[in-house]
Amino acid sequence: MRPIAEESKTKVTAVYDAAAATYNRVGPSFFLHFGKLLAAESGVTRGLRILDVATGTGAVLIPAAQLASDEGRAVGIDISTAMIRRAQGEVEDSGLNNATVLVADAESLPFPESSFDRVLCSFAIFLFSNLSGLLSECHRVLDSTGRIALVYAAGEDPDWNWYEQLKSRYAPAADLGTTIYSPQHVESTLKQLGFANVETRLESHSLVFSDASEFWGWSWSHGDRWVLQSLTGNHIAFKQELFEEVAKRTTANGLAYRVFAAITMGTKRGAG
Repeated sequence: MRPIAEESKTKVTAVYDAAAATYNRVGPSFFLHFGKLLAAESGVTRGLRILDVATGTGAVLIPAAQLASDEGRAVGIDISTAMIRRAQGEVEDSGLNNATVLVADAESLPFPESSFDRVLCSFAIFLFSNLSGLLSECHRVLDSTGRIALVYAAGEDPDWNWYEQLKSRYAPAADLGTTIYSPQHVESTLKQLGFANVETRLESHSLVFSDASEFWGWSWSHGDRWVLQSLTGNHIAFKQELFEEVAKRTTANGLAYRVFAAITMGTKRGAG
């Protein structure tokens, strides 16, 4: 029997391969907002070596590479081949010469010790059932004065509880086997692995959808598609109910959805 961890990685790869064509292209994007924020707040400056874990389409990689400039370099890794193809296209379109991407498993990074000055990861730690294993690898590849910076979900918008209830009524038969980590868990894991100066701050960002069609397309463009495609109820009825509910809540200014995130950073023990 295949190990559970391996099965989870297979699911994750499949769903993000399927989502790659529209990922970060449909509807408003919080990935771009938090990508720029993470690159800046982690202290990326000219000449630094950056690793972006689970790079997706490069929402963190590209601003990090721009800050590092030609004297530095930025590497993005992802387990999804389709996502890496998208990220490669984004890098080429940006005209950057200091950014590269490759398919790799973040729990077994293909880099020697002390390869990077910053390791960044945006909205992806929930995909790893072994958080300690992931962060241990991040610690290994960081230089002695290196810094890690993570941004991850920190709660749901209470105004959207109705959506979770609606999905549950149609009994999704599958999930990605992911884990929601609290800031306290993330901080304690980092400290146990030898990170110091570990701090977290909370941030929120509002997305605004123009109508139900935009929200529907956006929902299928990321990890939520795994739940949607596994609904055991009538899919047509679900979509109809969803569109009716969104229409009732949409104003002339659209429909707002708040993303709540935690940003946790730390340095290798002994770093300044």
